[in-house]
Amino acid sequence: MDFESLFTQICHDLEKSGDVKEISTRFSTCSTDAQRISFVLALDSVRARFQEPLSLAKRAISTPCKSQQLSTSHRVEGNNYYQKKLNWKAISSYNRSLLVGEGEALALAYANRSAVFHDTSDWLHSLRDIQLAFDHGYPKHLEYKLRERQGNCWLQLGHVRQAFISFNLARNLLLVTTTNAQQSHKDKLISINSKIVKLGDDANPTIGVSESNESAAASIERQIIKKRRTAPDLNRDSNALLPAASTSIELTDSDDRGRCLVATEDIQIGTTVIVEKALASILLEEFKESHCHHCLHWTPGPVPCHQCSQVGFCSTVCRDEAWASYHQSECGLTDSLHGTNVGHHGLLAVRTVLKVGRQRIMDASEDDGCNPAGGEVYESTDYGRTIHRLVGNTARRSVSDLFRRAVMAVYLTCLIQQKQQRDGKGDDPDEILAAAVLQLIQSYPCNAHEISHLAFPLPGTPSGPDLPSTLQQIRLCEIGAAAMPILSLINHSCDPNVVRDCYGDVIAVRAIRRIARGDEILDNYGYHYATHDKKERQLKLSQQYYFRCNCLACTQDWPRYEDAPKLINRPELYHPIHRDIGNFSSLSSGSCYPDGPPHLEESTRLFIGYLEAMDSDASIHLPVQEYSMAQEVLKHCWALSATLSPHLAVDV
Repeated sequence: MDFESLFTQICHDLEKSGDVKEISTRFSTCSTDAQRISFVLALDSVRARFQEPLSLAKRAISTPCKSQQLSTSHRVEGNNYYQKKLNWKAISSYNRSLLVGEGEALALAYANRSAVFHDTSDWLHSLRDIQLAFDHGYPKHLEYKLRERQGNCWLQLGHVRQAFISFNLARNLLLVTTTNAQQSHKDKLISINSKIVKLGDDANPTIGVSESNESAAASIERQIIKKRRTAPDLNRDSNALLPAASTSIELTDSDDRGRCLVATEDIQIGTTVIVEKALASILLEEFKESHCHHCLHWTPGPVPCHQCSQVGFCSTVCRDEAWASYHQSECGLTDSLHGTNVGHHGLLAVRTVLKVGRQRIMDASEDDGCNPAGGEVYESTDYGRTIHRLVGNTARRSVSDLFRRAVMAVYLTCLIQQKQQRDGKGDDPDEILAAAVLQLIQSYPCNAHEISHLAFPLPGTPSGPDLPSTLQQIRLCEIGAAAMPILSLINHSCDPNVVRDCYGDVIAVRAIRRIARGDEILDNYGYHYATHDKKERQLKLSQQYYFRCNCLACTQDWPRYEDAPKLINRPELYHPIHRDIGNFSSLSSGSCYPDGPPHLEESTRLFIGYLEAMDSDASIHLPVQEYSMAQEVLKHCWALSATLSPHLAVDV
């Protein structure tokens, strides 16, 4: 049930009883999140209003998620698309079939999807689906089809021995099933025998068939994962006290800036200073059929959960990791959680609590009275020393805001406990978990990070049949949110000196302008001088982040991009920059799927050079349009080399 509607009903009940003023006064005396949670749980009106949505959630968990009939319907739809050579539509239908399928229906959907991957030359995904079809009981009398397809894939990948094994299996299966009346089988047998002969005697394996196939199949997903774009390496060794960062930066504490990151040496443009994997992350609901629920990477062929039909994974590896870490606690509840409409921060708070676990939350709470020790390690996976200590600006929040968040925390905690209660565990809401959720939904609005990928049309889809799409058709698309402890230490500037790029649930931070030794590392919280005037920036930053920005762009009241001066009086810079920006804009986005434009590295070096030239010229004073333009192209180069989402529909 939508939380805002539920909260409105609760407020109405309190107003009707005439207790609002008294409750508000009593609630305002609560000094800790634990006290606020206990207070909310003691209100009969809250418990009464929770009964219906929680009952619906429990019923949803108990309702079977898998449906052979629905799976078959989606598969038939996929078959129709496949016959019309609408490959991506076919894959989409097969994906839906897999999410709700089980048993033989699952096997048939995997097999059919493998055919599309085979026809689109995605050999690894085709091989993976073939193996999963076998694992789920693909009909024996049809197995020869998959074995031949398997052989074709191995051959295309250069694995001759595996191809030989698969073709031999296909031939032997056909010999068993072929009768005199089955001319099509005979023709297929001739075709397969021809393939075996072409491979020659050298392909004859020296190890057993089953052993070879099992070994090769086990490595398929690792090969798929290995082909992904990965975050760049740090420019130097990892900082011993800040493992996700390089030794080029360190954590300090100042009276006016609080904890912040500063440069220990001069840092050049393009330097990678942080590479951090999320402590916890969530995927937005609209991407559940196209992105991995666990690592957030785009995947053309998701693997479903064994039990629910609400999430998909890029691999069985991610599926199993998610189950062991948190998904077993939310399985069957994902749609209900999204239905609360509590926003990214509420869902991320729940995911964090599930992933961290009750014991680590209790340990962190017990350490609240201890001052952080000097020289302690700030590790991204250490909830107690990182996320738990993030500022929630509680003292600056109104009583009504805190009450609303406390009710939300209790509601979300009650929801995730429905699965435990169904399994016979306690009925009372866990106040320790609820207090942790409340703390996080206060701190995450100022500290969580969005996960965004560049999105562009697939070849042959709406951008125009058989026409390459241009960079103008590429859009940055938010696909999730993440808790990044190290990145949360970076303060804001309206003229930042670093930029973030996402590689699944990993974020890399690079210098976008020169950073002198001792200077602070500065990110942008969404309000840049080039796109927002000073008044708007100050208002938005104050409302969401509770501070007044005093960066150079604010103190000098820099103009927005369109009003900034140009370097017309410097033709040796002005003309080459504009020329090369025009050349870059004409790049085809088709070139960046999957390996990136062939001269992306050249463009990166070129625009770093322009920025360095302007930085080194004492006669050039920011802001100037050409500096902003060069920065934007450089950011686009890095984004094109990060995780892409080529499936997304992009409006032009």
